[in-house]
Amino acid sequence: MSDSQRQYSVTDLSKEFRRLEDIRQRERIHVTMLLIVGVLFVLLAIWVMIVAAEGLSGYLSAALFIPAFWGFSGASRARGRYCEAYKSQVIPALVRSLQPDMDYQSEGHFNDDWFYRSGLYEQYYNIFESEDVLKGSIGETEVQIGEIKVQCETTSYENGKQQREIETIFDGLFAVAGFPRECRGSIFVVPDFAEKYFGMLGAKFQKVGSGLNQHLLRIDNPEFEKAFIVRATDPAEAITVLTPELQEQILTLRARFGNDLRLAFKPSQLFIAIPSSKDWFEPKISRPASSHAQVSALSQQLKACFKIVEDLNLNKSVWTTPGSHDT
Repeated sequence: MSDSQRQYSVTDLSKEFRRLEDIRQRERIHVTMLLIVGVLFVLLAIWVMIVAAEGLSGYLSAALFIPAFWGFSGASRARGRYCEAYKSQVIPALVRSLQPDMDYQSEGHFNDDWFYRSGLYEQYYNIFESEDVLKGSIGETEVQIGEIKVQCETTSYENGKQQREIETIFDGLFAVAGFPRECRGSIFVVPDFAEKYFGMLGAKFQKVGSGLNQHLLRIDNPEFEKAFIVRATDPAEAITVLTPELQEQILTLRARFGNDLRLAFKPSQLFIAIPSSKDWFEPKISRPASSHAQVSALSQQLKACFKIVEDLNLNKSVWTTPGSHDT
């Protein structure tokens, strides 16, 4: 990347902000009009259900809900058009100003194989969606972060009627980073919900529930032990990897991203799952395109993602590959 590209930042977006503001004003009008249409038809449908004859009210109200749905879905599409235009112009510039070697794609594809290989969620899934993908390197660490949703759709039949159910397995940020140590086995650090809610009985269930060839580890750090359970295929290696310093760093990460944080250490890779109910990197159509508060909020979200590498010291030479001292 050239020096001129590295210097490119959000301050160079004055023309883009003016164009985005035109788009925002136009789409905001569309959103308002379509929402009004939707609300009016919903109110009309309710009125018909109250005053119309019993046999007629159902058909009329159902018919009136169709344009109501059209209005609400149209408003959502108008909002989406503005968000996509904004994200395609502003967020790449923010990324380049913060981490020049990272790339952002609002509709980028996050490889679902990473999610599967992590082993952090063992449930079967058949729906995988991703957006807002950050990919590149921070220092010497290769990183890929994406906002993903993983679901399982099932279909069943009851009394001759088809029923469709969707279970959400994961929704949030998922990160894959190069880990500066070649682990021989797998180490899983997951929330300790069982012991939190069921005490010693929960701890026994955890031991019984350990996966094939996985061992449940006890950690000396009381705070870490209370927050997480650790399973590993090689307990001795896990103790070496999960140093007291790294335990504190994982607790710091948990304090920033929430109690559902999960990590998996596998050969040369670290997988981090951050469940989250909020939409990341989403501008608000109610704010001016050039809103400093909005740009600052998006910048803080990006910094939180990039800081994962710093939080876990992935760029520091404190790690050694097994056998490196034998040469």
